[in-house]
Amino acid sequence: MNARSLSRITIIALVALGTLFVLLRRNARTEYQVAQENSFWRVTYEIRFKMRDSGIDKKAELRVAIPSPNPPAALIDDDFTAPQLETIDWKGSLTGTREYRFFGRNSKDYTVTAKFDINTRADGAGDDPLAMESLSPDARSRFLRQYAESGPRVQDRAQAIPETLRSVEERIEWIFEDCLGLRATTPEEGGTDIEMALATGQASPLGRVKAFVSICRAAKIPARLVTGFELRRVESPRPHVWAEVFRNNRWVPFDPEYGFARQMPASFVPVRRGGGTVVETKGAEVSSERYTIERLPPPEEVLLHDTRQPLQIFDLTRLPLEMHEVLKLVLLLPLGALITAFFRNVIGIRTFGTFAPSLLAMSFIYAAFGTGLVLLLVAVLAGLAGRTLLERLHLLMVPRLSFVLTVIILCMVLGVSLVDYMASTPQPQAVLLPLVILTIIIERFYVTSEEDGFPFAVQLAVGTLVVAAFCYLILKWNDIGTLILTYPEAHLFTLAAFVFIGRYTGYRVTELWRFRDVINNREKPQ
Repeated sequence: MNARSLSRITIIALVALGTLFVLLRRNARTEYQVAQENSFWRVTYEIRFKMRDSGIDKKAELRVAIPSPNPPAALIDDDFTAPQLETIDWKGSLTGTREYRFFGRNSKDYTVTAKFDINTRADGAGDDPLAMESLSPDARSRFLRQYAESGPRVQDRAQAIPETLRSVEERIEWIFEDCLGLRATTPEEGGTDIEMALATGQASPLGRVKAFVSICRAAKIPARLVTGFELRRVESPRPHVWAEVFRNNRWVPFDPEYGFARQMPASFVPVRRGGGTVVETKGAEVSSERYTIERLPPPEEVLLHDTRQPLQIFDLTRLPLEMHEVLKLVLLLPLGALITAFFRNVIGIRTFGTFAPSLLAMSFIYAAFGTGLVLLLVAVLAGLAGRTLLERLHLLMVPRLSFVLTVIILCMVLGVSLVDYMASTPQPQAVLLPLVILTIIIERFYVTSEEDGFPFAVQLAVGTLVVAAFCYLILKWNDIGTLILTYPEAHLFTLAAFVFIGRYTGYRVTELWRFRDVINNREKPQ
């Protein structure tokens, strides 16, 4: 197998491994972040009921609404305990409410216990609570029908909507603000009578929501009640009721109690749409309802995230924050070397060494640009002057370089002090200029000017600055450093690029310019 074929196999292998490792770690990080953002809750019902009338053909029916398996909160598990009761699972045709029906034929007390494990996202990401749906004529008629306790005050309030509010959205907003103006009372004080609430200007939470729904229906806007739970730890949680208005083929939520409009937080989980209670009965009466809400522990991958595992070696983000900037600096150097290799082997721009442009660029990334440029000029001029004076001493190379390095350091420190004296204190990162690289560049500049002439040395210096400028433009993006710190295995792509550039044998861009006369002569007809 020749070198060309082996290089192709190496490039393919590096790209494949880089893609595999990055995708695997990205999926693992995504799953962990999602698990951190998620919260897991358990809602428990404990309901006692009995038959209202006894008889051979009589039976008690209990309908218990349960959380929906769809967003904004996903039902991940449920469990029922209903001794001596017949159970049927069904879904309402008009509202989509999922219920369990329990039947009993004896006059004794029955107990139903239900547990629901629910998963919610803290930010509601990926949820679509306002899904599109059509409203059938029967459903529209139902959600425009007034409650039995509605009366003339509901109609008067609907007719009081200003005629200047022409759009439905404006009228809904007016009704919502009007119901928010009702003074809130406790359920025991206010009751749920709509007419009384509108007459006295005060209502219980349920009465205020029903008033909102009634006025919307009187204004020919379909509306319905929604019963659910707010997932939070409280001593004795109770079902929470809000409203939904049908607009543009969507059910849009409004909560007069908490003031939420057009969107409910992900912590509010609906269980029954079209009704104000969790439990409904037929031929039976509920003697007690008890609800509990508790938060479940997070998944195992979250709890075990801080335990020592060999794979954590590849996760550099777990290191202390003060090390992140240094690691970003180190991990960006291969990209600078890649840019330099591209310009030297493909573009054809010569530089003083391979790492000098990238190190110069990195020094300007982590230092103030203006201050760094001034210090760079001072260091270069001082170094060149010192190197010229040393020529007559005929020193050996190591002492000569050390002498130039010392001169550069002294001039740079004095330059920093001078900048501070002029009331422009530089940043501490300003001294990150690569002093050793500057020393070597100055030495090579002087030697090159003697051996190949001053113009060629200037050409190399300009090429170094041009490549360093491109490195600076690319590497100054903080997102690149963060990406490499998060996925250091992405440098497998960098290695593949080095192999590809190393096998490049085509024309360089600068050669096309240098030999343009030859190319033009070959194109002319003989």
